[in-house]
Amino acid sequence: MPSTVPLAEISPRITFLQRLMADHGLGLALIRQLADLYYYTGTVADGFLAVPADGKPTLLVRRPQERLAAAEIPWDLAFYSDLGELPDLLADLAGSGPLGLELDILPATLYLRLHNKIFPGLAIKDISPLIRQQRMVKSAFEIEQIRRAAAILDETYAEVPALLRPGLTELELSAALEYRLRLRGHQGLVRLRNFSLEMFFGHVLSGHAGLELAYTDTPSGGLGFSPAFPQGPSLKPLAPHEPITVDIASCVNGYVADMTRLYVLGDLPAAAWRAYELIQDLFQYFEAEARPGARPGDLYQGLQALVDQAGLGDFFMGRGLERVSFIGHGVGLELDEFPFITARFPFPLSAGMVLAFEPKFFLPDIGLVGLEDTGVITPEGVEWLTRTPREVVKA
Repeated sequence: MPSTVPLAEISPRITFLQRLMADHGLGLALIRQLADLYYYTGTVADGFLAVPADGKPTLLVRRPQERLAAAEIPWDLAFYSDLGELPDLLADLAGSGPLGLELDILPATLYLRLHNKIFPGLAIKDISPLIRQQRMVKSAFEIEQIRRAAAILDETYAEVPALLRPGLTELELSAALEYRLRLRGHQGLVRLRNFSLEMFFGHVLSGHAGLELAYTDTPSGGLGFSPAFPQGPSLKPLAPHEPITVDIASCVNGYVADMTRLYVLGDLPAAAWRAYELIQDLFQYFEAEARPGARPGDLYQGLQALVDQAGLGDFFMGRGLERVSFIGHGVGLELDEFPFITARFPFPLSAGMVLAFEPKFFLPDIGLVGLEDTGVITPEGVEWLTRTPREVVKA
């Protein structure tokens, strides 16, 4: 059943944010993005959370007013029907410093209206980096939600071998897995932060379809159904001796876990087995090196060196010039959170970060060979939250 975010979880988040705001000279923050709203309030709404540098926040709601009026909201609650009402509602909260907005996601029209008409003359600063840095270290409560999402992934993946058969389409397998995930508690929506980064709940791909790259900044893509949404499973039937990758996410109480496993009807070609064995080596390297204090850039370079030494660099994390620049990504309320395992990510790993590690190879004339697990960084190293064995399952 859904879990209410406890006030003891939310209050320290606001206190930490206000400390960051004070350090950066912000007088007031208006938080709009839904994942951020949920993080700081325990709910979502069409509106803003107004956070002063000091004092109690106010949740400003355009809708749903009736439902939230009856809810237990930890902050002051105010209703509005037009943005023009905000200055009066915020008269007692506005400080002397600039206004903080999530400029990485705020539509330009809304920004211009806030800047030019609602708060004319008030300096505006981007608060998004502060929020993303705060959110990349998870609390025990958050890790438990991701652990629950990982558990229903493991339960669902256990049913994959019994579903596989020649002629079954990628779509039919994907739909069967979504059905099972939803009954186990997957909320259906997987949130992403980056502009125009879209996804349903993952990619079920086989053979040559696994080599089709997407318009999104993701390693795999797939054929999809049409140019309107050219990614994910298609009507391609599963066939013997080709890699079948199941890369799906589940989401419980807003929190995401991500996992990829590899299957085959019969046996894989020798080149696919070679890539699979290298993936196992990459996981061993990551497990040995991914500890608090490790720099993602060093991890990235070490992993890439192993791939290059094996002669598979041109097929790693995509194809040609369209290869993605990361080997792992943070997960939490969104699927594309900090930290990233890239060459230049600026922050070292620390205990409480949760990320999905996903080494994948795109082999010409064969398909996609890859694995992915979600794990939390602890003082002792990586604790994997997704626990399904990484073996290739032959059906």
